[in-house]
Amino acid sequence: MRGLRLRNSVYLSLVAFFIVLVCFLLYHYPSSIERGVRKVVLLKHTSTNQELDNMLKRATMPDRTVILTMVDESLASPGSILDTLLQSFKSGEGTQGLVNHLVIITMDPQALKYCRSLHPYCIHPSIFPHHFATKGQSIMTTPDLKLFAWTRKDILLEVIRLGYNIIFTDADVLWLRSPFINLNPINELTISCNVLSDGQKGSYLYDGGIFFLKANAISFEFFKYWKLTKILFPNDPAEESLCTTIKERQDIADSYGFRVQLVNTSYFGGFCELNKDMFRDVYTIQANCCDDLKSKVHDLRIVLHDWIRFRKRASGGNALDKMALRWPQKCTRSNFTSNHIHY
Repeated sequence: MRGLRLRNSVYLSLVAFFIVLVCFLLYHYPSSIERGVRKVVLLKHTSTNQELDNMLKRATMPDRTVILTMVDESLASPGSILDTLLQSFKSGEGTQGLVNHLVIITMDPQALKYCRSLHPYCIHPSIFPHHFATKGQSIMTTPDLKLFAWTRKDILLEVIRLGYNIIFTDADVLWLRSPFINLNPINELTISCNVLSDGQKGSYLYDGGIFFLKANAISFEFFKYWKLTKILFPNDPAEESLCTTIKERQDIADSYGFRVQLVNTSYFGGFCELNKDMFRDVYTIQANCCDDLKSKVHDLRIVLHDWIRFRKRASGGNALDKMALRWPQKCTRSNFTSNHIHY
């Protein structure tokens, strides 16, 4: 009798496992999506966050593309990273009008208040209440990177569900030129992936600070899968960035028909990899390989100052090869400790 009960228990456990497995495969395997077949996200679905939908409508470009970024109180306060991002749109080449399509997701009430003093499209959405619990009044000095990574997935998934293409930019990125020439709307994802050597720990991929995501059924299904992997495998490195996800899940991306175009890393620069001709080539520059926010702001301000000087010299026909890079000064690789997560 005891043996019979044991066999029945094992049998029921196996049945339950296979039921869960079949449900997972039926729900997430993209049997109805084929490469080359373009489908439209169901836009008539009632949004659970009308405020977000209304703001996207106000900020969108004619082709339903919006620019998104995320900040919390450590990134959005007087003299902060957010200030340098907005200033770069004003000082960039062909970027002044793009700031009108920028929607800033604020992670806390303090960031929302400051953001609204600078920009018309700031939102603290209620659609993700488990992410956006009201904080105390103590000022944070560093962003909660794991919270950023979790929340970004949800926001991207919701925005493409609503049918908006996304240009996502990290807040510590300077927009020096309009990057649209490098963003291919044919593919689901256009991104720059960089390799960073981490000493004896080896090397890893990180996003170039900006990417384009096309809103269609393929992107929606793939991002649902990506979100699920974070729940099922919380310590999987594919949670850390889109570049890592594509590398680790290339076969899954192919099965969904999720097409990726990698952009030359010289067009989306950063402090991790420098060259003397960056101002000639780059469209954006990110303050990566830098942990301290004050150091980021310090060096990004120098970049902006030098960029303005560069544009003036170029317009005046002056020689540009004598402009040596004065940055980074405080964001040096020797002071950088990689935690493999980038916001």
